[in-house]
Amino acid sequence: MSFPKLRSHLKAIRVDDHIIADRKGNSENVKSKITLPFLQTLGWDLLRDMDFDHLGLDIVIFSQGNPAMIVEVKSWGDRLDNDLHQYLEFSYRLNCPWIFLSSGRENAFYCALLNRYNFAYAKPLLEFSLDDLVSRNGATVFNNLESLMGKKGFFRKGGRLYNGVAAKLGEMTIEDAQIEFVKTASRQVRGDRTRQLTVESFLAQLQHHSRQVSGALVYLHHKMVDLLQLNRRLNIRYRNKGVGLEYETVGNPEDDVLPLFDVFPESGRITFGQESWKKLNISIVTFEQIKRLSRQAESFAWAREVGAVLEKAIREIKRWP
Repeated sequence: MSFPKLRSHLKAIRVDDHIIADRKGNSENVKSKITLPFLQTLGWDLLRDMDFDHLGLDIVIFSQGNPAMIVEVKSWGDRLDNDLHQYLEFSYRLNCPWIFLSSGRENAFYCALLNRYNFAYAKPLLEFSLDDLVSRNGATVFNNLESLMGKKGFFRKGGRLYNGVAAKLGEMTIEDAQIEFVKTASRQVRGDRTRQLTVESFLAQLQHHSRQVSGALVYLHHKMVDLLQLNRRLNIRYRNKGVGLEYETVGNPEDDVLPLFDVFPESGRITFGQESWKKLNISIVTFEQIKRLSRQAESFAWAREVGAVLEKAIREIKRWP
């Protein structure tokens, strides 16, 4: 997509009808109608470069087989600087220092090489709004963004992004910063593997969320426990970052355990193991419902919808009953 086409597309968006509608600025609307077209116009390919719902993240952009950029999409109007620390954790896990946050209305691009110890008060490398892109100077704004975030030459030595980060690092070189980031990430990941989430820590991690979001995640935790009664092969497992529902395939060597559903209390996100559901031969209708569900916790109504679809999918399991 060319920038003139992107700008025409963005200008045609009626926020009340196309983004907010009845879903209160649902992040899926923002992702599909604003963020993805923007990233594609920057040159990132939807099929070859983007992986969705990767480790609970909205989008991970890959370049030459390695994570190049973490993309998190928020609901329209959400603050971008809320819970910044959690994105640094994902940055460590993927060994990827580039983080792009978008609420559709506002956008920010961060570099963890500059804030590898504390991301809570990190300042973005750049910020821009939807209004900036559709303004009279939109082409100039986009050209600047393309030179920094575009696929062609992304973080290439001597490029604008490379030089901009080097200037902010001061006496430390880019190479030294990358080495220190990898070391810090390695220590962080090793530490994560020694910690396991418990019911108590699950509840403790909900405290920074709103009552609606906390209640929604608690509801889903209880729902997972209740669903164990539907199939003897279901199990709940607790890991360092979340709690998940798994399906055991005992006696079938090609698949030992299929991850079905995860709740991550710190980030307030959920994931569905879509490849696992395909293997379990649920209906196309239910699978499409799973794909459409927002992965960001929103409300009790959202949680009930997620729980209902999850239960429906489990009742449809046709493999290894």
